[in-house]
Amino acid sequence: MTEVTESRGSNAFDGRLNIGGSYQTREMAEKIPGWLERVLLPQISEVKGELKAINARMDGEFRAVHSEISRLDEKIDSVDAKLTTRIDAVESNLTTRIDSVESRLTTRIDALDVKLSTKVDELEKRMDMTQRLAVVEEQVKELRTRS
Repeated sequence: MTEVTESRGSNAFDGRLNIGGSYQTREMAEKIPGWLERVLLPQISEVKGELKAINARMDGEFRAVHSEISRLDEKIDSVDAKLTTRIDAVESNLTTRIDSVESRLTTRIDALDVKLSTKVDELEKRMDMTQRLAVVEEQVKELRTRS
């Protein structure tokens, strides 16, 4: 069995190993777990407490961040709804205006088409009369040259 011995002249533990050590060395080795418990367990408990406090603060911060995200989501949804309403109104207004302009242009184009057709018909009649007149003049010339 391996045992830890104490240094001579003092009760301090020096970490040397001694095989088959004394009763005092065994007693000290048995006391080490108790010493660890007395020294380390309070510190471990303190660290656990600090971790719990940190977790609680983080939970609070996460809740606050989540709350802010939810608030911003609602605000974005509100702005989105307002923009959708405004865009729909602008689209409706533009559609009405475009339809009005289209209707007026159609009316004006139809009127111009009627006017143009009338003018073309009048020109065709004049051209026909001009051609007839030219034929008559030609015939008159021929008659004069024969006589």
